[in-house]
Amino acid sequence: PSMRELFARAWGLRQATGGLYEPRIAALVKLWGFHDMAALRDAPPDAGSVQGLLEALRSAPSYDGGASYGPAPNVGWDFGGIGKGWIVDAALALLRERGYSDAIVDAGGNLAVRGARGERPWRVGIRDPRSADPEAPGLLASLVARDEAVNTHGDDQRYFDHQGRRYAHILDPHTGCPTSGLRALTVVHADGTLAEAGGAALFVAGREHWRRLARKLGLHQVLVVTDEGEVQVTPGFAARAKPEGETQFRVVS
Repeated sequence: PSMRELFARAWGLRQATGGLYEPRIAALVKLWGFHDMAALRDAPPDAGSVQGLLEALRSAPSYDGGASYGPAPNVGWDFGGIGKGWIVDAALALLRERGYSDAIVDAGGNLAVRGARGERPWRVGIRDPRSADPEAPGLLASLVARDEAVNTHGDDQRYFDHQGRRYAHILDPHTGCPTSGLRALTVVHADGTLAEAGGAALFVAGREHWRRLARKLGLHQVLVVTDEGEVQVTPGFAARAKPEGETQFRVVS
């Protein structure tokens, strides 16, 4: 029963994004080896295996909000694109119930804050996905955050390189293959669950379509890094964030 809220949020966001966020891609994630760092591949799986799992996904039943789901052959739920945001929100709500109104919870790319840091506000840095030093990564931008989540998706965490191309862990549910076109994408929003799943859908939408989907989802504070290294930001993000280092914002609407 405690998981039904997460299933409902995941399915609702799947519908809102036209399936660009898809919580039922566990079999595809496993096929690509992104479910476990020890299972990372050094080459893509064969196209027939990908197509077979896509067909299974397309024929799987919809989630009706009931107490159970499935089973559907070769289809499993994967909350990797929403679970951390949901957990961080729940942790902060629990802390507030226990009397801790000033807190930060960082789940690695999924960060949210409440209140302030004593006399100062919380300041959050957004890491450069191509930073040369993983121990002390450079920053693209920083911003003051209060009562909101700062959620980043990138191609620099779980990936493998093959024949000059990087294959990262964010899959396009329509093709069954890793997305291309973006290096990283950050969403700032009061709802950490929406920030994570919505950000995953924007990443899949890619550089040509992420802005239209962001407007549809009400995500007005977004930073995107393209494959060419250009840093695009929405006006809402530009109004509150500070570029770091040699970063230059290109404001897009």
